Amino acid sequence: MLGTGLVAPAEAASASTSSTPIVVGGDGNLAVSAGVAQGFIAGIKRFNDAGGLDGRKIDFVGFLDDGFSPQTNLTNAQELVESKHVTVVAPFLSEINTPATATYLAKAKVPFIGWAVSSGFTSDPKWGWGITGLQDNPNAQSIAGIQQLLEFTHNAKTPSKLKVALIGENNASVIATIDALKGDDEYAKTSVVYSGTPMAVIGTTNYAPYAQTIISSGANEVTEVLDAADAVGLAAALKSAGYKGIIMNGTTYLPGQLASQPSEAAALNGVLVEDEFPADENNTPATKQAIKDLEATGQAPYLSTGVSVGYWSAILLEQMLKATLAKVGGDPDKVTGTTIDSTVNSGFTYAPPLAGGISTMYFPAEETLPTGCLTLLKVSGTTYKQVYPYQCEGVANLAKGRSYNLKTGK
Repeated sequence: MLGTGLVAPAEAASASTSSTPIVVGGDGNLAVSAGVAQGFIAGIKRFNDAGGLDGRKIDFVGFLDDGFSPQTNLTNAQELVESKHVTVVAPFLSEINTPATATYLAKAKVPFIGWAVSSGFTSDPKWGWGITGLQDNPNAQSIAGIQQLLEFTHNAKTPSKLKVALIGENNASVIATIDALKGDDEYAKTSVVYSGTPMAVIGTTNYAPYAQTIISSGANEVTEVLDAADAVGLAAALKSAGYKGIIMNGTTYLPGQLASQPSEAAALNGVLVEDEFPADENNTPATKQAIKDLEATGQAPYLSTGVSVGYWSAILLEQMLKATLAKVGGDPDKVTGTTIDSTVNSGFTYAPPLAGGISTMYFPAEETLPTGCLTLLKVSGTTYKQVYPYQCEGVANLAKGRSYNLKTGK
């Protein structure tokens, strides 16, 4: 478990303040989300230093690793609720969690906040909220990714020249993501020459057979829907087998790490990374503040994927807490899991506190739609070069050829 209790000594309570901490703990897999606890700790520091929610500070009790086990993901949630007595589970990030965890948390009246890349976020009633909306809706695709890729490859007018291979790990969340990406490609009229989820969730060491399957398909662009370790392993195998096309994934934004990992850097050199979050290279007021917050808690000043999940989960939670306080009449002790859920699901707008952070989100619409925002980067040696800055191009039901209204979800 990572993380420590970060609640300051209790302050004297009054009619409008409270010293009762808001207990929060995280659940998910560290193989995907390394740095997630550190990001959350950085995200709550200024909130706590300013007095929290009228005296109620966030007490982060750590992040429990589920080791890619759906059952452990559930027992982690049970431990957080029944032993740690959390008000909210955050950050929440697991590729393999099932609706069982979401159902348990809903019955316990404990909301969860994180990266909505698993089936738990699709469960009803909705007690889980994503920091980039819902990524697992196969009927709602971000337009930004395919547009950026076509522009980068100079195929905006000749999309069929892009011969795409989509490969992922064999779990329900990745299968849904692959389906969504196929929708993108069909809409854009690229040529999908391979699509599959043959790789085990954990334990893969020989990537050569997967590389050969992709090369045999004739693909000139590979989209890896894999965790960071598998994405690195497959990229290395593709290069070793002589593949010369484009490789892209959404999990190997690892700033500050490549200089000390020469084999990893070699595998990723030239690879495109679609980062769903604002990256260090965006150099916006929000990313500059995030880096300051990381440094203030003794962390490395990099917004890697895991760190970003933790950090933005904290920022979203803080705004939800403040909105709930206003809704319950200013009594911080009335801010509970139940009142937070009621506030968000009755209509809550997340507005970025600083320019250049994660985008504006409208709840409950974001419970069914992604935000459609990306930063596109390219690995160059041991650094990342920004190809396209963080931008939001909208969300569409590509099968029906229509855009969604992000405020209403329709």
